[in-house]
Amino acid sequence: MYLYLLLLGIFVVIPNIILLYLNRKTITPRTLLLSLGVLFLIGVVWDQISVHLGIWSFSSNKIVGSVLGLPVEEYLFFVFVPLLSINIYVLIKNMFNKKGKVYVNERKENRKE
Repeated sequence: MYLYLLLLGIFVVIPNIILLYLNRKTITPRTLLLSLGVLFLIGVVWDQISVHLGIWSFSSNKIVGSVLGLPVEEYLFFVFVPLLSINIYVLIKNMFNKKGKVYVNERKENRKE
């Protein structure tokens, strides 16, 4: 019953904690919350429509609980998986920045000078 929560914790929540620490100087809370809010809303609407249309369903004996027709685990997924994607993107971007690579947007700005 709690396998999905355990897997979410091990492979998504724990890496997010580590990556948030590594990216603490780069990620602004306001931008992060705005991004997560938009992605969360899209995910919930997507799942609500899919469940309503019968595209997929959730077995009540395999979920922790249900809120507004969706499992609690789905709401956690909609927060932590996009957060992981954002964190990985920021980490890779910072790694390339430190090696002196120039981004496409920065090249355009440098040409104007």
